[in-house]
Formats: sequence, structure tokens, C-alpha cells
Amino acid sequence: MNDLAPPPPTAITTTIALRAGMGQPFAAWQSRFTSAAAQAPGFLTLDIAPAFAGSPDWLIIQRFRSSETLDQWRRSPMRTRMFADLAPMQRADGPEPADDATQAPDPLSSVTEVITTVVEPGKEQMFQAWAERIQASQATFPGYMGTLVQAPVSAEAPYWTTLVRFSTPAQLDAWLGSPDRRNLLQTADANVATWKSHRLPSPFAGWFPGGEDRRAPPAWKQTTLVLLVLFPVVMLEIEFLSPYLAGQHLAVATFIGNAISVSLVSWPLMQIAVFCMRWWLQPAPAHRRRIEALGAGTMLALYAIELATFMLLY
Repeated sequence: MNDLAPPPPTAITTTIALRAGMGQPFAAWQSRFTSAAAQAPGFLTLDIAPAFAGSPDWLIIQRFRSSETLDQWRRSPMRTRMFADLAPMQRADGPEPADDATQAPDPLSSVTEVITTVVEPGKEQMFQAWAERIQASQATFPGYMGTLVQAPVSAEAPYWTTLVRFSTPAQLDAWLGSPDRRNLLQTADANVATWKSHRLPSPFAGWFPGGEDRRAPPAWKQTTLVLLVLFPVVMLEIEFLSPYLAGQHLAVATFIGNAISVSLVSWPLMQIAVFCMRWWLQPAPAHRRRIEALGAGTMLALYAIELATFMLLY
């Protein structure tokens, strides 16, 4: 029997429920909270994001280098004041902010711009003040889905990393090309920081493209649909193709099988699957919860049918 206690946590998630119409003051609060957390001892990352697109519930994930520095942050007067300032913005019927086990929002339910910033030594406070202003501005733009801020992790990686998420590529591009952002960039002192940015792609972007008016489906949905299509192809190859490849070298036989699988999945099959399941992959916001439950049940039923079919056949 293992009597070892689990290690103390180094990260917490605080869930909050906003009142309608609190977008502007909450945007300003986010930037102040990020700045305060980033200056706390042991800070690693802060991730602020809605539970899903359009949700009034937001997750604030705070990661620190040790349980001691996390506990110090949890008990700090600054954090207490920040949540006191947040109280008027919360729904009266919603839960009080509570720290819980860490749960990460799905970053692939949105489009993400990764910005890495090198800050000149001794200029950290100037940079954080400027970053606070730019975060407060971006949080007011349509489609904003949260920000992750990570402090430098080592001397080998001496830069700040910021992940800015929006619902669609068009909404992210609207922020990146906005006059507001250009003006803020012009106020940054070139001697304080230098930065570069790039966009994170979807893992199956060719099969699940986003659009101007919609985002790509979450990664877990993409993966489950690929598995649904790929599994029967592989099973049929094992039954009907493998005998013809038995005399080939293992590497050659595997290459041929994979080439056929990828070709079948990429061209006719995934297009059909995406077309049939689009109602679940990109649900209408008005009926999101019902569609999510129905879609998950449909996928489980299809998995069961596939498994039962091949278990009976083989």
C-alpha cells in the first residue's frame, strides 16, 4: 500500500460568473490582475479564458513554481483586493469565486497568436505596465477568448510568452490590424522590449477548416471524428490487404498500408464525415448544450456499432 501523500498543488483554477454587460470593466480588471500576478514571487503562467465561446463563466488558471509561492499568492492582500474589485461584476445568482483543481480551457477551440517578448534587464515594470494597457484593449474586441501570460522560465529562454486567443481568424486579424493596437505598439519603447509572433495552426486544419464567421472545432472533436473514420479503414486493411503484403518487408508493407489509409481518409471519407457531423462540430450557440450532449451520444453509438460489427465479422 502506498502511503505517500500526493504532492501539494502548484496551480489553481478560479471560476467566476460575470453579469451581462460587464465586458469593458472586466477587460480592465483582467489586465490589472495579470500585472499583479506576474509580479508575485514564483509566478509561472496565468491563463484567463471563457469556459467556451460566449460563456459568462471564465476560468483563471494561476501556475507558480512551488506550492509555497502559490499559497503566498493565494493569501496575498493584492489578490484579495483584486477579487473584491471583481465582486460587483459577478452575477448575483452565480457561485462565488472558488479555487479548484486545475482545468485548462481548450485552446484549439479558438485561433491563437503566440507572441514572445525579450525584455531588457531592469525594464520589466515598464514592460508590464505597457502589457497591461494592451491587454485591456484587446479584451474589448469582438471574439476575444482569453490570454495566457508566461514569465521567462530560464536563462536559456529569457523571454515572456503571451498567447492571445480569438474565436475566429477574422476576429484575431481585426485586433492585430486595428488602429488601437498600432497606437499601443508605437508607444512601446524600443529599448524596453523586442518581440515576434506567429499563429498556431489547427492540428487537422485541412480537414476542419475554420472560416471568416466560425472557428475550427475543438481538438478533441477533431480527434474523435478522425478515429471514427480511420478505425474501419485499418480493420478492413488488416483483413483484406494484409494477405497480399505478407511477403513484403515489414517497413514496405506498413508504408503501403499507411499510404492507402491516409489517402482514403483524407479525400472521400473525412469530407463525408465532416459534412454529416457539422451540426455537432460547430453547434449553434443558442442550443449548444443540447447539441453537445446529442453529438457526444451519437459518436459513442457509432463507436459501439463499429466495434460490434468487426467483433462479429472477425
